[in-house]
Amino acid sequence: MVNKVERKSVSDAVQDEVKRLITSGEWKAGTKIPSENELASMMGVSRVSVRSALQRLSSLGLIESRQGGGTFVCELDGSQNLNTLVPFAMLSGENQKYMVEFRRIIESEATYLVAVRSTEEDVGRLWEQWERYRQSEQKNSMSEESMELDLEFHLTLLQSTRNPMFTQMGNILKDTIMENIRYAWGQTEHNKGVDSHKQIISAIEKHDPAAARSAMWDHMDIVWDLVNGEEKKGR
Repeated sequence: MVNKVERKSVSDAVQDEVKRLITSGEWKAGTKIPSENELASMMGVSRVSVRSALQRLSSLGLIESRQGGGTFVCELDGSQNLNTLVPFAMLSGENQKYMVEFRRIIESEATYLVAVRSTEEDVGRLWEQWERYRQSEQKNSMSEESMELDLEFHLTLLQSTRNPMFTQMGNILKDTIMENIRYAWGQTEHNKGVDSHKQIISAIEKHDPAAARSAMWDHMDIVWDLVNGEEKKGR
């Protein structure tokens, strides 16, 4: 049976509106937000609804109360994105570096596992994905399609670990990883992702986990150079 859809509570509506103001950048990090009374008046709701919403937003790491100073917007450093209740924030600058550090460690170890556990079917799927990526690159090296195929490759690797934790992490963070890819691509005119991906898959196909891990580490090292604004290189 299909249950009736419940109407959104007032506090949920308040929470969604405050999240929108924060993640859209209208309320920037460090901004002191209106008091409970002011928000209640501005939104036409009760103070109780506002307080409930703010308490939940505080637990999610979006706002913080300072003793005697009021409530302020927190810096969105990407860690909030680990909570699926929080919209994926646009990462930029220093936070892009943190994301690459995280990805370099996680994806290198994931690739190690794939080289140990992969089947012929897994490898075939990776090569098929790589061929679509290669063809897309030949048509338009910096296209949105190519970036989406880049993301698909990295998510496929996480899924191929046969570890549901890696798969779920990819599902939760895929939007943030995509923004990380877009940011890195924006720092170069020569994308070499096709070559890097080929080296990674070749090591996996040989069931050489150390070489596979090293190939992914090298790939992410290039991304690290890009987000750090070093000499322009291909990915």
